[in-house]
Amino acid sequence: MSTPITPQYCLLKTVRRWPYTKTSKINQVVLKRFFDKEPFFDRIWDLYIVEYSSNGNDIGGIVVPLEQVKTFFRQTEAETAVALLRSDRELALDLGPPTNHAIRLVGRSSSWDDYEGLFAASSSPPSFPTREHTSTSTNPPIKGPRQNRTAKSDKKRQTQIENRRNMLRSAVEIFNGEGDCAFFSIDIESWERNHDIVTEVGLTKYTPSTKVDQGERIGEKISDHIIIKEHRRYKNGNYVADASGNFEFGNSRLVPLAEIKETIVAFMCAPEKYQRILIGHDINADIEYLRKLGYDDELKDFSMIFDTVEIWKAFADTFDGIGLSRLCSELDISAWNLHNAGNDARYTMEAFVKMISRTANGEGRFSR
Repeated sequence: MSTPITPQYCLLKTVRRWPYTKTSKINQVVLKRFFDKEPFFDRIWDLYIVEYSSNGNDIGGIVVPLEQVKTFFRQTEAETAVALLRSDRELALDLGPPTNHAIRLVGRSSSWDDYEGLFAASSSPPSFPTREHTSTSTNPPIKGPRQNRTAKSDKKRQTQIENRRNMLRSAVEIFNGEGDCAFFSIDIESWERNHDIVTEVGLTKYTPSTKVDQGERIGEKISDHIIIKEHRRYKNGNYVADASGNFEFGNSRLVPLAEIKETIVAFMCAPEKYQRILIGHDINADIEYLRKLGYDDELKDFSMIFDTVEIWKAFADTFDGIGLSRLCSELDISAWNLHNAGNDARYTMEAFVKMISRTANGEGRFSR
């Protein structure tokens, strides 16, 4: 007779922190879109608490089945080619003999809101009876630390909403202001099998004019697509589409790695009196790549940095992130050959201009 397999569990907070303790800084940026709060909780998680018979205390947090974590890791690895787990022992908790603890199901979550509600409810009495929990009391319940954390989370959520709205207001004021501005968008592609290897750099420069067409300021857009000469043999296609040969806005350029920084510096120039603004889609990833290419001190010369993912959240009044392809679709922008760095930089700029123009014209949920 075969021995039944005992389910294994992991601390949820350990899973959330996994890329930040187990992978390189570049890979952390790549993995961020999976481990950030909203995408991480936008999947099924069965939430449990482990309670020990000696005192009824739990082990310090919510636990989830190891098999669910492994499924999540496999899906993430398939899209990023970043290895996350070498052995189950790295994650699985050693709970000791099954006779000294109970595993209590808190519930099943499929969103951050679900998780918050279940987390607050998980402060109910443990499965193991103790004197403290079997005694009768007529006193009203005292607000526990988990309820306080939920209140703090609500406050933090409201702060995030206000910060995004203020950011969108700032973008509109700068874009429609009287001062001279130059807007630059950036997109950087890396090799899908090793994200430390940068393969392409895409750049777009937009200088608005005073003319307006259908509610949108007219301006000149110039785009560039750079392929790093030494890395041109590193082709994507297994996990990420390879569109490196399909630049839609001019001719691609082969540039040696040693000349990449000065090439970016030359493109990002503007008259001295101009205010320079940097734009990207999930821009933290691109900033890390810029620093890797030596473009670091120059970042302080930008008066503002805007992320079109955050702009979208404010524009659409949502907490959900959005990929560039769907963003273009939502804004009625015809986007071809995405994952070409030059094209992505151009479409990022077009999405930024469209959201700012629509907000200024009273469109978007935030504007209502």
